[in-house]
Amino acid sequence: MQMVLTLRFGLPLATLVMLIVPGTARSQGTNTPPATGTVQAPPQSQPIPVIKATTRMVTVQVLVRDKKGQPVPGLNENEFQVFEQVPPKKDQRPQKIAAFQFVSVAAIAGADKGLVQMPAGVYSNLVSMQKKPVPPTVLLVDGLNTSIAAQQQVHRQMVKMLATIPENVPVSVFLLDRNLHLLQDFTTDPTLLKTAAAKAFSLDAAGLAEVDPSEDPEALSAQLVDVPNAPLEVLARFERESFSAAMDIRVQATLDAFRAIARHLSGYPGRKNLLWVSSSFPIQIAPDQDNKFNGLRNYDVRMVEVTNALSDARVAVYPLDAGGLQTQSYFNASSRVRGTPTARGMGNSIQREDVMRFSKQESMTMLADGTGGRICVNDNDLSDCVKKAMDDGASYYELAYYPDSANWEGEFHRIVIKSTHPGVSLSYRRGYYSAAGTQETNSKDEEKLAERELKQAACADLLTSTALLVVARSMPADKADQAKYFLAIDPKFLTFAPAATGGRVLRMNSAVCTFDKKGKALQYFSDRTEQTVSDEEFSKLTTHAVPHAIQFPAAPDAARVRLVVRDSGSGAMGSVDVPVGK
Repeated sequence: MQMVLTLRFGLPLATLVMLIVPGTARSQGTNTPPATGTVQAPPQSQPIPVIKATTRMVTVQVLVRDKKGQPVPGLNENEFQVFEQVPPKKDQRPQKIAAFQFVSVAAIAGADKGLVQMPAGVYSNLVSMQKKPVPPTVLLVDGLNTSIAAQQQVHRQMVKMLATIPENVPVSVFLLDRNLHLLQDFTTDPTLLKTAAAKAFSLDAAGLAEVDPSEDPEALSAQLVDVPNAPLEVLARFERESFSAAMDIRVQATLDAFRAIARHLSGYPGRKNLLWVSSSFPIQIAPDQDNKFNGLRNYDVRMVEVTNALSDARVAVYPLDAGGLQTQSYFNASSRVRGTPTARGMGNSIQREDVMRFSKQESMTMLADGTGGRICVNDNDLSDCVKKAMDDGASYYELAYYPDSANWEGEFHRIVIKSTHPGVSLSYRRGYYSAAGTQETNSKDEEKLAERELKQAACADLLTSTALLVVARSMPADKADQAKYFLAIDPKFLTFAPAATGGRVLRMNSAVCTFDKKGKALQYFSDRTEQTVSDEEFSKLTTHAVPHAIQFPAAPDAARVRLVVRDSGSGAMGSVDVPVGK
């Protein structure tokens, strides 16, 4: 995992607005960047705002509770000890705490000074909690990975679950079927939340989860078992391959939804909760019983990337198993058994179901442990799980350290935190996977991954990305058939890495996606820019934003444009939506 050292200062939003409003950029000493059909890096003659230097830093939110389960405030840095363990080694290496603070809802509310009024024609992805100062909670109803029966059970509990969430906590409701849908943006209105929750179960989101063909009595191979000379082995192979391919699509869609939510929540202060109501998906698909078709799938690498993204955005995932307490489906009176019941068939069926259930819970556990949440399984009262999640986010200690481990090539780093304060229990994410290599390399795989993520944020995400603070406005284009936009980016969120030839280098990816009135993506353009600055420029902290100009041939029926900037050093992104013609 590539992290960055962030100095705790940057440009106020008012300064960014002054830089981008017509007639004010020059008064601030910032030249309007030229437009050449793509994003332009800042001129070298301008002092570059240097706020970050490349390094690896790990941030952990620690929940401290007494024997009664109540928060314990007032602890200091000296009462915590941090260790790291990197397998196969068993020793726990002590780590030096580099940053420490106690975070509470009241402190977050006091830090938000209110929303800067945007001039006409100026747009931003600024996150303000002026009216709703409590860190938000996301309720994700997963119809893609949840059976109809399990969704019906959750539907019966939904009112009770929502009543568990405090009235001052803003909640948004998402539905995941084949795509991610926003049913209700952040609100504290219980009526709106209940309406959104009811809508989630009224839409065609159930029944999308595929049934393992080995257990499906409706599978074609099961129907033809008594037909002479039927190609059962060929059919079974095809069914298994189709099941694995469908699972690939489901897992990718689910993880893309997590990434989109992480990108949007990144700019919100504090620790955010993601309540994932789902039966989950398996961390892997095991081979069939007779090994006639391997069909093995492993999703742990993809899970690592998503877990790191959620953790970086300070999003704690609370998987809530929609099925509640479950028994073996083989013994359910309503279930149908494939083929003629036999002792061996019963044993194989029970074993396959156990393996699948464990694999699903493993993916839940990986997300929860990697982000500091808690898994809730075998519990028919999901409201109790929701209450625990709300209590966890009320107050916590946040500490950061720079790992001294020499291993940084994809290993799992186990985090161990201890407290010398007597009678307390600690909850925190149990570790992270380090990213192999560095973000500054130009490998083809990294470029493809960055491009895929950029296009997803530009054209597929429902909401804007907030990790980078961006202010934008349209400006007259050089040609009549083109559109042109000027962006100002807060430099405190950007990474300036040491350059091989001396000085510092800023690497950024930029993209634009246009949409019609119905929200359909029309065009996508992207570019990669690189700017090197001297050590002298790097040492000067200035009040200048990083400017960019984007010019492209816009589609005549474009109604909205999304402009995206991605910092190559950290992977952080910021995007802003601008109506066309305004």
